[in-house]
Amino acid sequence: MMFFLRAAFWLAIVSVFVPRDFAGEPMNLPFDTASTRIDAGQAVDSWCVERAALCEAGSEAVQLGGFLAGFAATQIETAIEDRQQTSTS
Repeated sequence: MMFFLRAAFWLAIVSVFVPRDFAGEPMNLPFDTASTRIDAGQAVDSWCVERAALCEAGSEAVQLGGFLAGFAATQIETAIEDRQQTSTS
């Protein structure tokens, strides 16, 4: 679980510094991806019927991840503000 949290964190950091035109020109696809809609909710719901405990644990892990991400963002923001105040004083 910690691996996934670290991977998500570093992907978020890297995505901030990637230039907007990094991927190049848009691809010319033979179909319209904006009108294509995949409804995965039904498949997930039917899967979770048989594995309720696992889905509940996953939901709690997502909530914990959101809490930790919010906490980390607050700590980073505080550290940046403290650093800026120290450098301007």
